[in-house]
Order: sequence, then C-alpha cells, then structure tokens
Amino acid sequence: MSAGEISNAAYDRIGGVFRRALDGLSVEQLKAQPSGPESNPIGWLAWHLVRTQDKNYALLLGEEEAWTADGWHQRFGLPADRGTGNGDSLQQVQAFDPVDAQTLIAYFEAAREKSRRFLDALSDGDLEQPSAAGIDRNETIKISIARVTGDLIQHTGQIAYVRGLVDRHGWYGA
Repeated sequence: MSAGEISNAAYDRIGGVFRRALDGLSVEQLKAQPSGPESNPIGWLAWHLVRTQDKNYALLLGEEEAWTADGWHQRFGLPADRGTGNGDSLQQVQAFDPVDAQTLIAYFEAAREKSRRFLDALSDGDLEQPSAAGIDRNETIKISIARVTGDLIQHTGQIAYVRGLVDRHGWYGA
C-alpha cells in the first residue's frame, strides 16, 4: 500500500466521523460553547479543519483554494483572503457564522476532493520532496501530509466530543 493510499484511507475515516458528528445539528448547536465562553464551538472547529485541508492541499497541488475558486468564502460571508482560523481571537471565533451543518459538510467534500486528487497521484518517491505547503522551507511533502492529517484527526475528535456535550450524552463516538 502506498503512502497516498494510507493517507486516503485515514482521510476517508476522518470524513465519516466528521459527517456523523455534524449531521442534524442546528445552527444554535454549531455555535454552542458548552465548556464555557472561551471554548471553540463545533461550527468554528469544523470550518477551521476544512480551511486547513483546503489551503494545504491547494498549495500542494499548485492551484487555487476551493475557498475562493468555488466561492465558499461568499457562502460563509467572509472575505476571500480570510485565513484558516489559526490565531483567531475569541471575538472572531464567537462571531463566526457556520451557516448550517450541510454547508460545512459540503465545503469539507470540496476540500477532500483536493486532497484525494493529490494523494491519488502521490508516489512514495515524492515524499521527501520539498513541500509547497511547508510551514518552513525544510518541510517535506511527507511532513506536510502528517501535519495536516494530525490536525484533522485532532479537530475531528474535538468536534465529536463537543457534539456529545451539546447533546448531553458524552463522547459522540466514531
């Protein structure tokens, strides 16, 4: 099994949990901060997760982000140059409008399509090449994929956990 196939299998698993954790949530639930006013709501976590995947895989592919190319920024009522949410203030997190669960899921699918295309074309020989998505100039494609995968796993787990708090039944489960 190639590195691309392994990563695609992981991303498919992440996507399944992501969709189940968002399915059926109201806008109020997407904006809820059950752990207190300084916790990240599900909607913002979901958007941040998808923005991270979209931005990084667009860089790896050398193409425009779905965020701007497909008008997702307009659907969320945000500027085209809006980042991924890294470094957002508490006020920015609280002001974020998730629109609805289906819009977040649809944006996830658009970003996932980018990652699938990149990973399908990835050869094991590509892994040690410099990464266009690197956070430093020494980052390889292998490290970029591992970094983004770790982010997606972490935030999907957070979303599922917060869903359990919002629904008052504990861990939502994978």
